Amino acid sequence: MIRHLFVPGLLDRPPDTVDLAALARFPALERFIARSREEPVQGGLEELLMNFFGLQASQGGAPFCYLADTGQRPETGVLRAFPVHLRADRDRVLLFPLDESQLNMDEAQALAAQFNEHFSGDGLAIEVHSPHRWYLLAQCLPRTPLATLDQVAGRSLGDYLPHSEADRFWLSVINETQMLFFDSPLNRKREQAGRLPVNGLWFDGAGRLPDTVPRGASHIDGNHCLLRGLAACSEEQGEDALILFEDIQQSLLIQDAASWLQARQRLEGILNPLMRETQIMLYSCDGRRWHWKPSCNRHFWRYSRPLCWS
Repeated sequence: MIRHLFVPGLLDRPPDTVDLAALARFPALERFIARSREEPVQGGLEELLMNFFGLQASQGGAPFCYLADTGQRPETGVLRAFPVHLRADRDRVLLFPLDESQLNMDEAQALAAQFNEHFSGDGLAIEVHSPHRWYLLAQCLPRTPLATLDQVAGRSLGDYLPHSEADRFWLSVINETQMLFFDSPLNRKREQAGRLPVNGLWFDGAGRLPDTVPRGASHIDGNHCLLRGLAACSEEQGEDALILFEDIQQSLLIQDAASWLQARQRLEGILNPLMRETQIMLYSCDGRRWHWKPSCNRHFWRYSRPLCWS
């Protein structure tokens, strides 16, 4: 058995409040990186999860997330729809995601109702399952996959908009949604209260649910909606185990130094026993993975070094 350990944010720079000069060492991870074999691997977390289950990322993760959140198989194509704040910056527009602390369920449903009324004639309908987890049901899907939210977040919107003739409709949906939400009474109230307006939506993960997913795992540990949806569709139980450890990434998103340090210690606790008894494929979800075998424990000539933060 190989244990596939996915750790997004593994070597990302710690929160700004972490004193790097006084930071304690992480002996298990340092030894793991020093003695295992590093290999390039393409894709971020979602693409890697899709590949593990024998699927291509182009098949789209949204329908699997929809299944995980609703318990129902979608009868149409599905995209994830994320409420975002768009901010003008000189000659560009920057996109910033909004989380549950910045948007409540009543507001999310009100904005979704506006969208559905406006686009009903185009066969589009949004379902809201949490303030920041919306799904767009559509018969026709983008020909070219849209960039994922984490690729666009904090960056210029114009660099990621669909530009092909085949996807002109989806460019119009994105632009019309901005104008629709800009005029929303709800957003005017938010601005008067000193809150960020929800002045756009970003869509990604477009796809349709296949009949089955051919590959599974003997054990799955993780609560990501895509992972839960993929597991629910998988008919075959594979030999390998899959562990998704998101604690480090979650602490980075909120820039919480204490939770980042706690997540690091939990990862040390996961690695230590596994390194003695099994093969491990560790994915940092940024283009790298490390292959560990128990025999790597005997590679004493490979000295552990302090981690290098990207």
